[in-house]
Amino acid sequence: MRPKRPNYHREQQTSKELLDDLMAFVQLKFYPGHWVEFRKDYKPLLTMVVLYPAVWLKERGVTLPDDQYKKLLTDVLMVALQLGKTEAVRWMPAYLGRVVQSHFDHHGDEIYERAKSIRTIAEHALLSAGKAAVARPDPVRELAVAARLVKPKKTAPKPAVKAQLTLFG
Repeated sequence: MRPKRPNYHREQQTSKELLDDLMAFVQLKFYPGHWVEFRKDYKPLLTMVVLYPAVWLKERGVTLPDDQYKKLLTDVLMVALQLGKTEAVRWMPAYLGRVVQSHFDHHGDEIYERAKSIRTIAEHALLSAGKAAVARPDPVRELAVAARLVKPKKTAPKPAVKAQLTLFG
C-alpha cells in the first residue's frame, strides 16, 4: 500500500475547479430549486456566460489569474441579479449572455488594461528576480480552448436541388 500524499494547499485553482465553481454560482443564484432546468441550459450557460470572458480575453492576448476571472464574472452576474429582471426572462442563458457581453462592450477597455498591467507586472517581477517562469496553468487559455471545443462545428450547406428537365412542356 502506498502512503498517502500530504494535502498541500494549492495556490491556484485548475480551470476545471474554476468552471465548476462558476457554474455552481450560476445554479445557486439563477436556478434555485430548478435543477432540471439548469441541466437543460447547462451547455448554453457554459458557452454564452462562463466561457465568453475567456474567449474575449484570449482574442486580445491577455489573461487574468483565476481569482480575478472568478471575481469579474461573479460581479457581472450579481449586477444581473440586482437588476431584478430575472423573473420575466424567457430563456436565462440568453439574458445572462447578453448581460455579460454588454458588460464587456462597456467596460472592455478597463478589463483589457487591468489584464495587460497584471501581465506586465508579473513578467517584470520574474525578470527582475532572475527566476525562470514557473509553469502554471493559465485558466483563461484553458477555458478559451474549452469554449472552442464546446462550440458546434459549422456544417457546409447542402447544394440546392436542380429542377429536373422535362421533355413535355
